[in-house]
Amino acid sequence: MAGGKKAAVAVLLVVVVVVVSSSAVAPAAAAGAPFMVCGVDADRMAADCGSYCRAGSRERAPRRECCDAVRGADFKCLCKYRDELRVMANIDAARAMQIPSKCRIKGAPKSC
Repeated sequence: MAGGKKAAVAVLLVVVVVVVSSSAVAPAAAAGAPFMVCGVDADRMAADCGSYCRAGSRERAPRRECCDAVRGADFKCLCKYRDELRVMANIDAARAMQIPSKCRIKGAPKSC
């Protein structure tokens, strides 16, 4: 059970990092290169998982594209961003934390 929580927190952190960083685009992202955060293309994560994680979302499960975007994440790296969660009001943390289990990501840790 502890490994699933770690993965869930890590996925939530990706979403948070994407939202927090969306106002300040990295130079590489501005030049067309993907904006990578801990092995995840942050722009792709926002586009593919944002609607599922948004507060008030009624989506039953993350889309396949969301699962694909998260699958290659470095969850240990993402856990370093967990304190950023306190500043996000438009993200439903519980929904974001469901992504690893709903996507059946094998080997994802359960907690940070």
